[in-house]
Amino acid sequence: MFEHPYLSHQITTFEQEQIERAAERRRFLIEHADQIVPRREGAFRRMLRRMTGGRREVAPPARSTASRTADGRATAGCDRAAAPAQ
Repeated sequence: MFEHPYLSHQITTFEQEQIERAAERRRFLIEHADQIVPRREGAFRRMLRRMTGGRREVAPPARSTASRTADGRATAGCDRAAAPAQ
């Protein structure tokens, strides 16, 4: 018995299309990072935070390209100030 190449070709084609879509999505998000506004915390996340004692289980992003105002909106064209050396 042998494997017909049609199935493996279809799977390879589908995986390549997924990789291309993911790369395009990452590129778009990088180009429009100043327009991304995080969602407000929902009921489920509030419940989990209360159950875990307020500890964050997911680390915040390493860097941000836009500064945030007090109400969470992004300010365009502002860079973060460098931390003073200690």
